[in-house]
Order: sequence, then C-alpha cells, then structure tokens
Amino acid sequence: MSAATAQGAIHCTVVSPERPLYDGVVERVVVPGSEGELGILPRHAPLIGALGPGVVRLHTKTGDERFGIRGGFMLVKKDVVTLLVTDAVKPADIDRAKVESERESVVESLRHPASAEEFEELQRSRRWCDVRLALVGEGRAKAAAH
Repeated sequence: MSAATAQGAIHCTVVSPERPLYDGVVERVVVPGSEGELGILPRHAPLIGALGPGVVRLHTKTGDERFGIRGGFMLVKKDVVTLLVTDAVKPADIDRAKVESERESVVESLRHPASAEEFEELQRSRRWCDVRLALVGEGRAKAAAH
C-alpha cells in the first residue's frame, strides 16, 4: 500500500507536452471533464476520461494548486490520478492584459468566420481565453478575501 493510500490521499501527476506540472499527494482533485466538472476523492472507482477546457484544482493539506488547461485525458486507478493535459498554464504565468486583447480579437473574428471550421476553432480559442481569465480572477478573489 502506498503512503498516499495509507493516509486516505491521492497521488496526483499532471503532465503537459512542455513539462511536468505537478507530482505529489493531494486530498482531492477537481478537473474539467469534457461534459462538466468532476471531483476525485480517495478510493474513487477506476476511470479513464477526456478533459475539456477549464481549471484543474488540486487540494492539498497546505493549500491549492491550480492550472488552466485546454484539454487532455485523465486516468484514475487505485488512489493514483494521472492527468495528461494540453496547453497548461499556471496563474502566475498569465498576462491578463494580453489575454484580454487576444479575446477581443477572437470575438471580433467570430463576427465573420470564413468557414464552419474557422468558427469552431475561434470558439475553442475564445474558451481558452475565458479559462485563463477565470484562473487569474480566482487568484484575485482569494487575495482580496485574505
């Protein structure tokens, strides 16, 4: 039995194509599933699932880790959660003004897309902007509460 299992915790690994983002013990994991938010607690049933754009929240005894992701896949097996994510970003790495400008440009392009494919890609780009802005907004809200 692993130390994570013995303590009623989960070993979680988060990896993006660019770099490993997290590897440690958590109390619970909240991920943006392709069909909505999903919480993982110790002793969760085995699961393989698609991740959608949103914020990953890793709740630890000492605080929370958060990442914005564009999508990916999740594997849950015996108190081990592995997240293989795309385009992951930490709150500290987000330039709010740059993302707001990017979002304005995407919204403008959505007014007259050249094709259905372009429309779908612009929708995905807008959602990615929204995820990053929400991630920055969560950090500001927590800072204001303290």
